[in-house]
Amino acid sequence: MSAPNDLAVLIERWFTDRLMRHRGVSSNTVASYRDTFRLLFAFAQTCLGRSPSQLTLRDLDAPFIGAFLEDL
Repeated sequence: MSAPNDLAVLIERWFTDRLMRHRGVSSNTVASYRDTFRLLFAFAQTCLGRSPSQLTLRDLDAPFIGAFLEDL
């Protein structure tokens, strides 16, 4: 990833292309995933000291995701 906001682009594409277009999930499912990402970004802000726009895909490694899930 060259630019920090590439992660935002990937997540947006995942929502619009994968979830909505290809899988045809309900609006409730999209809202649930959206809310989970909001929690993840707040957790990253607290633990890593980075705003969502500063996160990269490398920041979301297995130990970080595990810590996030434990925090839920």
